[in-house]
Amino acid sequence: MVSSYCYPPSVERQTSSIMAAPNSTTEFPPGFAEESSAHCILIPVVIFFPITILLAAIRTWTRHTMTGLGAEDWVLLLALAFGLATDAMFLFMTAHGFGRHVQTVSPADLTLALRAFWLSQMTYKASLHLTKISLLLFYTRIFHHISRFRRVASTLVFLIATYLVATCIASVMQCSPVQKAWSFRTPGTCTRVLDFFIFNAAASLATDVAVWALPVPLVWGLKLPRGQKLALVPVFGLGGFVVVVAAMRLYSLAAPTAPNPDPTYDLWGTTLTIVEFNLAIVCVCLPSVRVFLVKLLPGVFPGTSVHRSTAPGSGGPHHSPERIVGRLLPSNSGCTSEGGGSVSLSAISVAKMKRDQTSSDEDMLGRGYHGGIKKTVRYDVEYGMTRYN
Repeated sequence: MVSSYCYPPSVERQTSSIMAAPNSTTEFPPGFAEESSAHCILIPVVIFFPITILLAAIRTWTRHTMTGLGAEDWVLLLALAFGLATDAMFLFMTAHGFGRHVQTVSPADLTLALRAFWLSQMTYKASLHLTKISLLLFYTRIFHHISRFRRVASTLVFLIATYLVATCIASVMQCSPVQKAWSFRTPGTCTRVLDFFIFNAAASLATDVAVWALPVPLVWGLKLPRGQKLALVPVFGLGGFVVVVAAMRLYSLAAPTAPNPDPTYDLWGTTLTIVEFNLAIVCVCLPSVRVFLVKLLPGVFPGTSVHRSTAPGSGGPHHSPERIVGRLLPSNSGCTSEGGGSVSLSAISVAKMKRDQTSSDEDMLGRGYHGGIKKTVRYDVEYGMTRYN
């Protein structure tokens, strides 16, 4: 996943073409001023804007009703907020020149578009890297019993969070004074922005590969039914596609043709950027969407065999004590106590049964009790026995 856009790799290198803004005497070839590539922004934004909101809402509702919201859920909601802000700023930029040839954009519109672009660099990076952090937090909870995996995932969380703060600060300070980033007439200097973008792209791509590949050996090695294993293919398939998009973005920055001579019109790199961070959010939401579909359409999407009920006043999902006792301790059974007396299981009274607070991770990956990782649930049971001699 890339931490940059195609516009412009270096503000200073684009000054001469951008300052060739139209005036009353400027003439263009027929149809030149009317040409537009704004659809490169509008189409992906219009598609992903409602999809990410819908999938995030499904994920949040599913997690809230089944296990309660965890740290990764709040981080993902924050990533979604930054992502929607980035989409909105891209739409703002199309209203102020993005999609038109740079020579046809007025200086006033260009200043507004560049200011929005400057802001979107930070919101984009925040959305992208917070999404990765959310996924890693989910990994650490799912595979918390594997200490080595947990340490690696926690280290990646720290590195990505540190990198996010550092790269946002560097983006803010890329020009001195700051307003030089969107105002060409302001005296000042800018860093070698293209080199900075390429470095960010390479570093971000490396973390993408690490986050995507980290759980693959564990998940694919699970003894899952064929249907459940196939259900994981879209999750990792889309994750792999995000990595491919990030690699394409890196190539577009490092290609010999960079910097782009017409950055407001040639928006291929911008399209890849929009697809990248939005698709990352979609990937993180997919496991919960599967659980939602299993609950909504159990006949179409076979899921787990776990049935839950909510104990009065518990505020959360619990296994039904009656169901557990009825399954494990049938009423027509008998056993012998240590003192030699017969114990009537029908006389057992459950005084307390408390479920461990570990969340329903097997459901989040669509795993049941038919195979694969099984979560151990601890119950404290107090009972009384009536002895018959």
